Amino acid sequence: MRPLDVLLAVPSLLMILLVATVFSPGAFGLALLVAVVNVPDAARLVRATATEIAARPAVEALRMQGETWWRIAVGHVGRSMLRTLAADAGTRLTGVLYLVATAAFLGVGAAPDAADWAVMVDRNRTGLFVQPWAVVVPALLIVALTTGTNLLFDAALDRRGHTPGGTCVREP
Repeated sequence: MRPLDVLLAVPSLLMILLVATVFSPGAFGLALLVAVVNVPDAARLVRATATEIAARPAVEALRMQGETWWRIAVGHVGRSMLRTLAADAGTRLTGVLYLVATAAFLGVGAAPDAADWAVMVDRNRTGLFVQPWAVVVPALLIVALTTGTNLLFDAALDRRGHTPGGTCVREP
């Protein structure tokens, strides 16, 4: 985990800008850079979650029953990690969308004439006081997209006791 800790010390946007000055990535390169920048955080979360679940008495009971390592790791620990990792994926997707929008605003990854909301904000900001909607609408669309994806992940994770009709029948 130490090499990943070194990568965590460098801010994500700074890392993307440093690599972009050397290699000039396109849209695919920006997506790859964003994925690489998010690996240390995700790896630490997966490790911490797996370590906490593996230390539970249920895992020890499975070991004492003679279950295989594969069945314990995938069947119990992996399945127990799904909700935590899905919640993190929703939050991480929101951060990734903002990071990509920030990079596109700064001119990294997206062409200057691309149909990208962050590029639209960048190109129209000079006329902000003349026609503010040319800046406000794309910015609000970015906010709406990130908020919507976060709410979608929250709704997918909150499936405890809800019936198809919308009533909630939670058990105590």
